[in-house]
Amino acid sequence: MAQVRDGSSNTYMLGEKYLNPDDYLTGNCAADNRGMYQGQDFDVNRWAGTSDTLRPRQDNPAYEVNYAFGSAHSGGYNTVLCDGSVRTISYSIDQEIHRRLGNRKDGQPVDASRL
Repeated sequence: MAQVRDGSSNTYMLGEKYLNPDDYLTGNCAADNRGMYQGQDFDVNRWAGTSDTLRPRQDNPAYEVNYAFGSAHSGGYNTVLCDGSVRTISYSIDQEIHRRLGNRKDGQPVDASRL
């Protein structure tokens, strides 16, 4: 916890991942073709940032992105923050807030009421 310098309620620990629904059952997606124990891979890692490719999004057929947060839910994706709380984050979250939540030590905590 000492390495989570922005505070445990201001930092993502886990979150749902974006997947192309066309590949939910095929194993053909590079972000969903291995097990959870293989280490550094698109299957288990997601990034938060301000670029459009890192924008959280709802699963969308025929669109492939291997490193964004997202889910099949229509309103947002679920996350667990480092304090253990579970939050549904809107796909329309401000990209800067999203970036801050994904960085445990940037010195820029977020106002939880903005989630």
